[in-house]
Amino acid sequence: MTTNQTLKTVGAASLGALVVAIAALSVRATPASGAPGDTTPAPHTITVSATGKGTVVPDGARISLGITATKTTVKAAREAGAQAMTDIIAALKKLGIADADIQTSNISLYPQYGTGTAAKVVGYQISEQLDVTVRDLDKAGDAVDAATLAGATNVNGLSFELADPVKAQNDARAAAVEAARVSAQAMAGGGHVTLGTVVSITDGTPPIFPIYYGYGASKAGAPVDTATPVQPGTQDLSAMVTVVFEIS
Repeated sequence: MTTNQTLKTVGAASLGALVVAIAALSVRATPASGAPGDTTPAPHTITVSATGKGTVVPDGARISLGITATKTTVKAAREAGAQAMTDIIAALKKLGIADADIQTSNISLYPQYGTGTAAKVVGYQISEQLDVTVRDLDKAGDAVDAATLAGATNVNGLSFELADPVKAQNDARAAAVEAARVSAQAMAGGGHVTLGTVVSITDGTPPIFPIYYGYGASKAGAPVDTATPVQPGTQDLSAMVTVVFEIS
């Protein structure tokens, strides 16, 4: 055998060994069924999606309120807004609402123009808004009344909240998992198989949103003949889960 033929033979053998090594590596890189990272459901399972619900009574409220005033000068508008908001905040504090629960959410000042053909400024309108968290729900109506008596001209809305929404929604999740088990048991019975342990649980629960109720504008300084009623009602929290069960 010549030297060139020997090199060709050795090169072919080396290439063959390399192909075998690559093939072996490819086989080893493939995860086995059920191994970590394998998203394919294991054989002999039932997958069930279910929802659960928890009904709770809100225990807090958030109120949006403020003032709108129009004056002939910027200084007069600013002073009117400052005085009104000072009085409103003082009235809210008298109810026991903490500084940390009274937050300024908007301050705006705009020129007001006349109706003639010439663009002439005839005044300035100031608007200031507060977001007020009322942790004692019995005082929610009192907060509206006190603010309007102190000068608030706008009550823009009220939302009910929960002090501990996580616990309430976790209760709904537990109810959803139990509902999934009941459905899976019925399916297993219909399929003449035995329901086994839980393989996986996937949470598809939506986030919690407050319940909003609207208010119209209130007349500033009007005497309160009848207190503003605030009824929290109940709030339904839902949860959705997907559960995979073994069957045999």
